[in-house]
Amino acid sequence: MANARKQERILIVAKDEDLRTQLADTLELAGGYATNQAGSFEEALSEILLTDFDLIVTETELPDLSGMDLLAVVGGLRPGARVIIIDDDLSAKSAVAVFRLGAVDYLYKPLNMTFVLMQIERQLEQKRADRARPVEPEEPKTREVARDRARRLDPRTRPAALVLGRQQFKRINIELNRLLGHVKASFVGLVDADGNMVGAAGTLDDYDLQLLTQALSIDHTAQRSLASILDESKFHSTYFEGSSNGVYIIEFGSPYTVSLAVICSADVKPGMVWLYSKRTAAIIDEILKSIPLPKAPLPRLQE
Repeated sequence: MANARKQERILIVAKDEDLRTQLADTLELAGGYATNQAGSFEEALSEILLTDFDLIVTETELPDLSGMDLLAVVGGLRPGARVIIIDDDLSAKSAVAVFRLGAVDYLYKPLNMTFVLMQIERQLEQKRADRARPVEPEEPKTREVARDRARRLDPRTRPAALVLGRQQFKRINIELNRLLGHVKASFVGLVDADGNMVGAAGTLDDYDLQLLTQALSIDHTAQRSLASILDESKFHSTYFEGSSNGVYIIEFGSPYTVSLAVICSADVKPGMVWLYSKRTAAIIDEILKSIPLPKAPLPRLQE
């Protein structure tokens, strides 16, 4: 894995020099990746023409053109490069636009560098897996991309992070902070089915980040969970134990599935964690249910 990371190169495009430096330090020191930096569309274009980047992280607002313009150009010049957009504020309209143009993730400020690193590692891991997987002629990559974009744009299949409004985000984060205090957790987070961090409270160190990533990547439905023991059908609860901390995962929500993750030390009483986590999950579940569903069916993507 370390050798693979050293070979992967990431381009950071931001008008804010402090943000560029902070991202570069995080990716190089904590992630082990090689990075290039650009402060404008023109500088980024020169970098892209000279180097085949594995991933590009760009702000939406640049001094000359925009990150959206850069995203559109990348698709033609470097189709293999994945692009993550950073916006100054959350906007469902902007999120739909960036995914329509082919971005793989949409982050908004203020940034938590631990979350950014986790999302970048997830995207590069997916790229490694795609590279190792043999290409089947009957399923061209362009069709897969089109299907993924259509799924993200369709309100019936869109991940939760793209359908929540500003007030819903605020309500969710209030509940996550309450849960953090109730169970004395080090971190509480809500992740949608696409791996987007919907909300979070607390802090993540490197060990907890690795633990959380492993816990979210396992197939919870294949495990005997607390939910099945208690004959609970609404919430699916599992526990992933590390050497010093443990991650409590509760999956719920329909049609927008999310995972509530709580990281606590081993000496915290599990019963208390499950009790308060389930209460928080029930509140967030009601928030998800308040999202209006599409009234009319959308046209299906043609094969």
